Amino acid sequence: MHSLVRLNHYISKTGILSRRKADDAIKEGKVSVNGEVVFEPYYKVKGGDKVKISNKILELKRPVYILLNKPKGITTTLSDRFAHKKVIDLIPKEILSSEGGVVKTKGVYPVGRLDKDSSGLLILTNDGDLCYRVTHPKFSVEKEYLVRLKGMLSDKDCRLAIKGVWDGQDYLKIRSIKILDTKAKETLCKVIISEGKKRHLRRLFKKLGFIVSDLIRVRIGELKLHNLELGKFQVIKKSYIYKKLSLPL
Repeated sequence: MHSLVRLNHYISKTGILSRRKADDAIKEGKVSVNGEVVFEPYYKVKGGDKVKISNKILELKRPVYILLNKPKGITTTLSDRFAHKKVIDLIPKEILSSEGGVVKTKGVYPVGRLDKDSSGLLILTNDGDLCYRVTHPKFSVEKEYLVRLKGMLSDKDCRLAIKGVWDGQDYLKIRSIKILDTKAKETLCKVIISEGKKRHLRRLFKKLGFIVSDLIRVRIGELKLHNLELGKFQVIKKSYIYKKLSLPL
């Protein structure tokens, strides 16, 4: 690190916390720079500074970016100790980087949510800044899904899904929807959202009276599944993923 970097940005780059969680840790007085507690997320860190969280020294890690086609039955949440199998179990402990050479995948985690019963495109990385930019609603990164519903979806239902519905404390809505096929009392549709609350689409359609029987995420930003086989992963370059997500490097 040769130039000045904001403290929250530095912490997210170490992979230990996302930028939002880094902001919280800083404001709670858990972060110190060169032995002094810092409460300002935008404090400038320079090369040679020692940054600690709860007395643990942080070190910048080589960034790793992985695209995974997650199968059903695999849990995304790494903290679920009761999960039979997690997405991280599909990734070797060491992989060949996009620039050549072997890198360790310790500290790599999934970006955003994709529930156990769903499949499709998932990003895994140790880049907390990327995670923040993909998951925070203010950046409006699109996620596209193929959704199969039990029942016949009407135009009115589509309009209601776009307008949004309340489910508990969450307001659930979508950006757009297109009906692709209807048969045997089932509807196949393409749905685009720009946020992702827990079980977002399943809860939304349930409020409209429909059960999701299948859900596949096929796109994040301009990143697409293409021919990536189910359960397989692909290592990609930072410049490529940032470009496809329309994010500044």
